[in-house]
Amino acid sequence: MGISFGKRKVKIKLLGQSETVTEEEKPKVPVPIYQPETVSKAKPKVNRTFKEALKEITEQSKKLNLSDITVYQYYYSDGRYKFSKVTGNSVLSKRTLEKYWSTAEPTVFRRATGLAEAQEYRSRLVILRRSDGKDYIFVWSSILYEAFTDERIEQLKALLNEMRDKQ
Repeated sequence: MGISFGKRKVKIKLLGQSETVTEEEKPKVPVPIYQPETVSKAKPKVNRTFKEALKEITEQSKKLNLSDITVYQYYYSDGRYKFSKVTGNSVLSKRTLEKYWSTAEPTVFRRATGLAEAQEYRSRLVILRRSDGKDYIFVWSSILYEAFTDERIEQLKALLNEMRDKQ
């Protein structure tokens, strides 16, 4: 009694009978056995605190000719979300921050005549990040309508990725 898979045959040995193996059934080349590599979790090369990363982000924003960077922390308390400004010049309303908080990231807001909160700004980039167990909304503003290109967004995201939770 046998089960057939192409040329090779699997034989089931019945009790009391001997099993014979012919030359055709033996594998011609031994099959190498690969051992799975152990994967170690690499620690990030850069592990900056929030303050160190914020200083670097502010300096880079100036080099990219962006008008303003504002950072808000948000947290849940007494059955609702509360916002507190960490740094920056823009004063954003709670309604605006809730809109920014609920967007996919990164999000670019553009208005030809300026944004409702600050008419001098024509575009804003919003990115949400978590650092040291706290949630932040990073808002970059620019007077240019098309200030936030894909390349510039990737540069800013790379800076934010260097800011990690403490281990």
